[in-house]
This record gives sequence, C-alpha cells and structure tokens, in this order.
Amino acid sequence: MWFRNLQAYRINNGNITLNSLEEALSHHALQACMQMEMQSRGWVPPRDEQENFIHAYGQQWLIALGVEKKLLPAGVINQHAKNRIAQIEKMQGYKPGKKQVRDIKEATIIELLPRAFTQRHKTYAWIDAVKSRLIIDTASTQKADELVEVLVKSMHGLTLAPLETQVSPSSAMTRWLSGDDLPSIFSIDRDCELQGMSDERATVKYTHHALETEETVRHIRAGKKVIRLAMTWDSKISFVLHDNLQLRRIAPQDILKESTESAEELFVSDFAIMTGELSQLITAMVDALGGEDLS
Repeated sequence: MWFRNLQAYRINNGNITLNSLEEALSHHALQACMQMEMQSRGWVPPRDEQENFIHAYGQQWLIALGVEKKLLPAGVINQHAKNRIAQIEKMQGYKPGKKQVRDIKEATIIELLPRAFTQRHKTYAWIDAVKSRLIIDTASTQKADELVEVLVKSMHGLTLAPLETQVSPSSAMTRWLSGDDLPSIFSIDRDCELQGMSDERATVKYTHHALETEETVRHIRAGKKVIRLAMTWDSKISFVLHDNLQLRRIAPQDILKESTESAEELFVSDFAIMTGELSQLITAMVDALGGEDLS
C-alpha cells in the first residue's frame, strides 16, 4: 500500500507509545450509525483481516479513520416532502406556509433516516514516531482536518500543527523555475501551474510540457507565482508539490518489483518501503525549503 497524497503535521506534544495509541484508538472505534444519526466516525483496523488498530513496522505506525455516512439524497427527501405537502394542502384547503413546509421536510428526514443506506470510507494516516510527524493520505483538507480532530480527541494531551517551512513552497518553486539552483536530489518534470497575484488570479497551466526557463520567466516577470510543480526525488518517486506543502500524485518509480508474495506479505513490505522512502523525501523537501519553521 502506497500513499498517493501527503498532508504532513508536526506532533508537538503528547507522549505517544504504540501501546497507548492502540488503547486510545480501541476506545474510539467506529460504531455503526444510530437510527437517527447521519454520520459516525471512529478508528478501524488498517487491514480488514487484522484486529489491532495499528499496523506497525518499527517506529512507523499506520492507522485508519473510518467514517460511516447515511445516503439520503436531497431529491428523495424533496419528493417525499412534496407528496406530504400535497396531501396536507388537500386536507386543509390551502398551501402550507414556509414554517410548515420546513417542519414537513424535517419530519420527512426523521422518517427516512432509519431506512437510508450507509456507506463507509477510510482515511489512512501514518505516524512517524522517529521524526514526530503525522502524515495523512488525502488531498482533501476537510478529510485531513476530520482525522486530526478525531485523533486529538482520542489521544489526551496530543497537539498537532501543520508542517511548515522557512521558505514557502510557492516562493521556492518560483525561484527554481526562474533559474535558481534546485537541490541536485530533485528534478523538475513537465507539469506546473502559475497564478497571478492580482485580484483576477490569471492562471497558466502546463501539462506534459517541457518547462523552458525563458517561457516561465516571462510569466513570472509578469507577476505570476508558481503554485504547483511536478517533480521527482532521487529518481525514485515522482509527485506534484503544491503551494500549501501538500504532495499529490505520488508515484514510486521502479521501487516496487513484481512479487509472488501473499496479499498480507505485500502489504507489510510495501508499508516498510513506503515509510522508509517517503520519510527521506519529506526531510529532503523540508531541507530544500530552508528547514522546518518551528516558531
């Protein structure tokens, strides 16, 4: 298993051990939605076949937040409410007022909730206990915030903060495309996005396009900054760096070989390789951006 997106956080406080984390997650396990609940959140085993709430490889720990949601489309609610409104109008001889219509819709939701289908999804996170980092596999800020919120509630005394660097990713990417030296362990690929800093936010995107310095410098001189840049680290992992320090579209390059291992063995070996490589990538990226900002 490989993370495809990274949002990184610094673990600032909280004495986390494998045992204390396992105990905390087990006390906040995902429960099925109650009859009148729209959503339930809690921890689930990273693999369906395991019982523990953590998959551990040394000081690298994989966890997973499960979210169960009831599917109650607005169209279904509106149709049921419409039928009920029509019946009431027929009975009382005039159209219901706004408040009555609102009450009818609320009553319709209460009636339909117990019969709604449910859907579950997982958001994975990896705790690097060596580097004191939490890395979440999502491109969605909302899902990242959700996992952080539940983790902080589960682990008493834990505090987290987004990983920040001395130099902003946008400033560094803009300099690199202006001709400044890029750390030799990185190379620039063929995708990028530049955005104007005026109110109009004019945008220029390159996709599978050779990034010529002369061309990109012209846009930068016109007042644009780089907000997204495709890169490769150490000829091993390609990714897209965003201006908020997210890494997206992560793809290992010739790291993973064909294997005859079982699904469980493959999961274990992939996690071991992933954490080893991505931990180095994150550190190299932080160094390229002037080091971590701990202020």
